[in-house]
Amino acid sequence: MNMDELNTKIIEFLTENARLSFRRIAKNTDKSTDTIINHYNQMRENGEIRGSTVVVDIAKIGYEGIAAFQIDASVSDDVNPGGILQTLIEMPNIIVATKTVGEHDLLALAVIHDVNHYQVISRDIAEIKGVKNMTSCIWSGNEKILPKYFII
Repeated sequence: MNMDELNTKIIEFLTENARLSFRRIAKNTDKSTDTIINHYNQMRENGEIRGSTVVVDIAKIGYEGIAAFQIDASVSDDVNPGGILQTLIEMPNIIVATKTVGEHDLLALAVIHDVNHYQVISRDIAEIKGVKNMTSCIWSGNEKILPKYFII
């Protein structure tokens, strides 16, 4: 296993379980614990690993579903899609917000308590300066949005 393969394996193990011990990763890769720690620290320094996260069961903390908002920004001198994105990021129920390439300019995912909550969030997004148009959908149930789904 070369060093790039080892880094990939470390990332795969930590993506599946960010609390996995370096000792366990070392055992599964036939490397020393010190080697795993050194590679991990180097990937942190390089920005290849930026942190870890907690994945919650949204139903257990009072949310009934997730809403996806595809947002189109106005094209004008006084509107900056980056400003819209920053506003989305700062909204309390938005869990993912990003610029996109394609049919829409931005995508935001929000956790929602119920349909009324979804309508409130929809109105709040629609009122952001520069939002020209928006489509959305909701899904309920125990869908999981895990960090591993965002690995490129």
